[in-house]
Amino acid sequence: MERMTQDSPRLRIALTGNVALELIAPYFREAGYDVHGPDSPPLDEFRPDFVYDVTAHDAVLADEVPGFFDPRLAKLSGCPYSLDGIRAIVDEFAWERLRAPKKILAVDADNTLWRGILSEDGRDALTPYVDFQQGLRELRDDGVALVLLSKNDPFELDWFTVCRVNWAPKAGNLLDACRELNLSPDAAVFVDDNPYERAQMAAHLPEVAVAPFPDDLARPRQFLRRLREYFFSGMGTTDEDRLRAADYARPRPPLRQFATTDDYLDDLALWVRPALASEADLDRLAQMAGKTNQFNATTIRRTREDFAALVARPDRRVFVFRAGDRFGEQGLVCYVVADLATRRLTDFVMSCRAMGRTLEHFAYAYVSERLGYAPEIDFAPTAKNAPFAEFRSALAAGTAGRTHFREAPGQT
Repeated sequence: MERMTQDSPRLRIALTGNVALELIAPYFREAGYDVHGPDSPPLDEFRPDFVYDVTAHDAVLADEVPGFFDPRLAKLSGCPYSLDGIRAIVDEFAWERLRAPKKILAVDADNTLWRGILSEDGRDALTPYVDFQQGLRELRDDGVALVLLSKNDPFELDWFTVCRVNWAPKAGNLLDACRELNLSPDAAVFVDDNPYERAQMAAHLPEVAVAPFPDDLARPRQFLRRLREYFFSGMGTTDEDRLRAADYARPRPPLRQFATTDDYLDDLALWVRPALASEADLDRLAQMAGKTNQFNATTIRRTREDFAALVARPDRRVFVFRAGDRFGEQGLVCYVVADLATRRLTDFVMSCRAMGRTLEHFAYAYVSERLGYAPEIDFAPTAKNAPFAEFRSALAAGTAGRTHFREAPGQT
């Protein structure tokens, strides 16, 4: 069971559920939480950080934990769970409070991908955690970027998107990997068997989700379920997820030297296919609205139903942009919503994977041409959307650069 450190703030929890909560509360307190109970102030004064239904995961935990229910204890006390069952409930809450959509899974190697230490035991003495490795490959196939972080002499595993194997601190290596992937560290989950490494990651990169480590990775079904449910539940649902997975799995071309960034971008043979959004785009639009932070003008978290209504409105235009380069296709990576009545753009969103390639300049020019005027862009600054703020400022100052994209044939 992963416990909070002494320096961690004690979260306040109010437990609910039609069971004997007074028998379960001590186990939450043992794990480091303040729990509302008979001796606590009234609930409105206690002000819990979380209200947690301890019965919410009964079905899935009963399938995962042998002896989860204890019929004898249920008859005697009104608590239906065994001791192992209660501990599983407390552990589930530790995951529940970390819930957030992520894109990167950073994984240790020794005693995580396999049992043993490569530098001490040698390759032949390692026992691979086959089921766990297979689960990681399935997450990769759904579009999760796998990053290998290992303190070892250099080696690579070709099914990881990025490998950082050296003796440097893992927080720095993860930052470096995030830069290579053009993603923010807050898009990452970190898995490591070593509590020291987990504590170091939490201290140096608090925006990274540090996953509680399981007792036994030889039987990883519960651990993989929790990773997927709490961090990657939206992955694998759109064509763009599958394109991203193919891109992550594709061998990276050797680095070439270019005199300027413009030369590099021109060499990529960037292309874009603009269109008005259709029903087939709704799932992807909702996915982008829910996840994209850095290049997002207003961070409006629209749902699929919201986009369906926008597409149907005669006073709105929803433009979508599919892009790629000479190495492959990225799919739908940018959308812009225009309000014709106010002559403003209410949404301007671009995937992190498309940043740094000048697609935003093409999109704005294309929308302006289609509308017949240069629209103003609504903007709501956040702690994360500085890249969009810089683009908007460049537009206002007339210093926005040229686009390196060429329009590909397609419906517009």
